[in-house]
Amino acid sequence: MVLRRPAGALALLVLLAACFGADGVTPPAAPPPAEIGRFPTLVVTTAGGAAITSRETYVPGTWRLVDTNATLLAEGALDIRGRGNSTWDMPKKPYRVRLAAGAALLGMPSNRHWALLANYADKTLLRNDLVFDLGRRLGAAYVPRARFVHLELNGSYDGVYQLTEHIRVDPVRVNIPELRIGDTTAAVITGGYLLEVDERFGEEFCWRTPRAAMAVCAKSPETLARPGWERQQAYITGYLRELEDALYGPGFADPATGYAAYLDVPSAVDYLLVNELVKNVDGNLRLSTYLTKPRGGPLTFGPLWDFDITLGNVNYGGADATEGWQVATAPWFARLLQDPAFVQRVKDRWRQLRADGTITAWQFSLVTRAQYMSAEQQRNFARWPILSTWVWPNRVVTGSYDGEVWAMREWLAARVGWMDAQLRD
Repeated sequence: MVLRRPAGALALLVLLAACFGADGVTPPAAPPPAEIGRFPTLVVTTAGGAAITSRETYVPGTWRLVDTNATLLAEGALDIRGRGNSTWDMPKKPYRVRLAAGAALLGMPSNRHWALLANYADKTLLRNDLVFDLGRRLGAAYVPRARFVHLELNGSYDGVYQLTEHIRVDPVRVNIPELRIGDTTAAVITGGYLLEVDERFGEEFCWRTPRAAMAVCAKSPETLARPGWERQQAYITGYLRELEDALYGPGFADPATGYAAYLDVPSAVDYLLVNELVKNVDGNLRLSTYLTKPRGGPLTFGPLWDFDITLGNVNYGGADATEGWQVATAPWFARLLQDPAFVQRVKDRWRQLRADGTITAWQFSLVTRAQYMSAEQQRNFARWPILSTWVWPNRVVTGSYDGEVWAMREWLAARVGWMDAQLRD
């Protein structure tokens, strides 16, 4: 479907006016001028100019981060490999980076491990950044930090990338205890575990839950499948079995003995609302859903991840339509929504976010982000001239950057209106 909309400054002015919410909340001011401008450049040079052709094998090289005046900010050695699933098959490749020494990059806390998100199918280049911002506005314990950069790879400009924290157990990232092989006593075996719902079974240790047959993989400890970890394996698989026994049992709504004894309910409510609001086709407990099990605490949804084919940027699975539930039909949520108390919590949380202006302010941030990206995207689409080309799984092709932003804003406004109608009473 080709959708044409006004291009240039006029489109952004119309967009700006349209983002003032019907609830009467005044959106925040645009970012100060210092935040609007050219992005820094990450220069990556592989040893001998070797191509990066694998998602498993790292290629050694060096890196330099320079600001808009070509002033060196940081540099060092690295290893780099491909990452992603469907995105790896696209012309503009995403990467995983492992620095030789930890570095604090562009105001983000020091670490060795980073991701470079290409956002090739998202022609606004903004969807991941937008949904991460929504998570922060909702008070999530941790949302990956990210900064936009230009990537120069082996002497060639490769486009705008999102330099993003890799989701890892760490005091400044996923802040849960890092479980050790000897942590088998009752006091410590309960956490921490970082899990991912992943029907591709992309880790060493994966299993299906007994009732919902949901595919779950252990991200940390990443060695959970190896000898010596049998007790931790038994604990976390048993915990999810007990959770599902409670969730699907006759007393599932009992706050003391039902699902609430095993599941962090506020995080489940926020996960549902975020993924429904942006209509995440993978959010129905299939892919890219992270769960944490802190020590002594309940299973918790988060961190948020992978939103490039949300907000109307997908043409399958019903996620193109602004009406209808997407995540609410997933097995766990379908059962949770049979509990009137859970339904009421969802409604109360939505009404709170509407009344305090959170949703309206977030909608307005779409405009400020488009302003921030407006000059930088031109270099990206000169390198990757796809604005008039259908890229899997685009819902529309608008032919311009402003048209892409407009289409996303229209879709989101209609989605907010539909959710208002469903959650009002």
